Amino acid sequence: MNLLLCPCEVGFMPTNCYVGKDLESGQSFVVDPGFYDTALMQALHKLEIEKLDYILLTHGHHDHILGLCPLQEQFGGKIVIHEKEEAFLSDDELSYRRAFQLDLPHVAHADILVKDGDELPFGDSAIKVLFTPGHTRGSVCYLLHPYLFSGDTVFYESVGRTDLPTGNTLQLLTSVRRIGALEGEWKILPGHGEQTTLSHEKKYNPYMSKPRR
Repeated sequence: MNLLLCPCEVGFMPTNCYVGKDLESGQSFVVDPGFYDTALMQALHKLEIEKLDYILLTHGHHDHILGLCPLQEQFGGKIVIHEKEEAFLSDDELSYRRAFQLDLPHVAHADILVKDGDELPFGDSAIKVLFTPGHTRGSVCYLLHPYLFSGDTVFYESVGRTDLPTGNTLQLLTSVRRIGALEGEWKILPGHGEQTTLSHEKKYNPYMSKPRR
């Protein structure tokens, strides 16, 4: 597989959105379209994408889903989200839209509900779902070697918050340690902030690294 990946910052938070395309098959995806703005449109244009295969959601908070409907209307693509997270697409409390007084003219609907270990065919490989609850009850990471799209579960030397609806600190810590147990090296692409690597997080992330004696 020959994957082209174009990151972009979208929305007012801002949120890291990722656009990917397999040159051999022509298949493409977007991870976490937090807003459908110029940055995302430019990324799609740069990779010469006319039709999407997947719109991958790591979780359902507003800053990761507000661009869903206009993106799907323009480029298609099946909306993918964990089965425990589906309600976030239509619930203003769960998505935290109400707190920011954000209105959606259209409500998105999931096309594919996934669970831990599911695989989405992509080129000559597959995008694997890793269930990582804690930031929300249905948070996931998507694995497409060497990339790990971590959403708001793991950040550079940090982790996501757990004080919003369905957040759970113990679950998050378990999820982070599960990521830390992955074999090999991975490029971690988080929902906010700078990119990192699994080896760096194992060494410097206090929530993932082993306590020093």
